[in-house]
Amino acid sequence: MALRAGSQVFLHSSSPSRRRLLQLGIVHELRDSGWTLTFENRHRAVETGEEKIVYYYRGRKFVHQLVLIEAQSGDGPPFVLTLRPIGDAIAVESRQEDRISTIGTGLTATVEEEGDCLIQDVSLSGLATIATQKYPVGRCLEIAIRYGDEEYVGQAEIQYADPLDGGKTRYGLLGVFDTAEGRDLQNGLTRTTLDIQQQRLKSITGSN
Repeated sequence: MALRAGSQVFLHSSSPSRRRLLQLGIVHELRDSGWTLTFENRHRAVETGEEKIVYYYRGRKFVHQLVLIEAQSGDGPPFVLTLRPIGDAIAVESRQEDRISTIGTGLTATVEEEGDCLIQDVSLSGLATIATQKYPVGRCLEIAIRYGDEEYVGQAEIQYADPLDGGKTRYGLLGVFDTAEGRDLQNGLTRTTLDIQQQRLKSITGSN
């Protein structure tokens, strides 16, 4: 599925810790030469004429794309960027994608019928969690994540299974987002990843 109005696009910038910071923008308008993005919160500073990287989903693949900042609004919200793509979008391998540690947050998932499975990290496309049940790599599991006052449910495919002490297994899961249910899980992973990332950034910068 190609980009369309309402699609999520993540603008890349660097945090003070030099970690990748992804800021959520929404495609407002598609043009022959590019597209415009709107941001509810002011995006980190960019310069008109600057080249940046954006990330977005194309079908089940998470891709990155080099873009040129052609114009930007001076006020908002919403804050608007006009972008022109440069070259082709390239698929991001899962190991290249930033994973946000959730250790210490108490965040858990329900995996199939097993509740309170500790989540160790999340990303925009998946998560790692610990469960007691044994499943083969490649199997799709029903996953439910409660974050805040919302529960997000969908399927995720097992990418790896690492045995742990005590009969437990650490599973690396990739979300399956090409269904309505899958998009619910995608929304949950997006919210969780960006919220935790912003909280970590605030703690680093000392901002409120």
